[in-house]
Amino acid sequence: MIFVLLVDDDRDQLALRRMAFERSGFQVATATSPAEALTAFMALPAEVVLMDLRLPKVEDGRALIRTLRERSPSVRIVVLSGSPEDLAMSPEIGLVDGCLRKPVRSATMLRKVREVAAGE
Repeated sequence: MIFVLLVDDDRDQLALRRMAFERSGFQVATATSPAEALTAFMALPAEVVLMDLRLPKVEDGRALIRTLRERSPSVRIVVLSGSPEDLAMSPEIGLVDGCLRKPVRSATMLRKVREVAAGE
């Protein structure tokens, strides 16, 4: 079973994603802020972090990426963004394992998380 940490400051989207991942057999933790995400990750490190880039600002998401990578070089990080160019133009692009443009279908998110968890 893959353990995924979902991070988004939009509680409704977070609830929908949680439901989709749990129904697909994932173990799931959630966080609505970078601080909550770090607390959850330090308590029980996830294999994959699926996170929104704007938490609520792009700088918050970028900082979380850097911190997660510093804490765990092996964690897989997948970013969700309505503006992937916000990540593509930053040094943090080299720290993530994937970026999906929002809106994104649940099946696409599930497939991407499975792929990065498997090291593909």
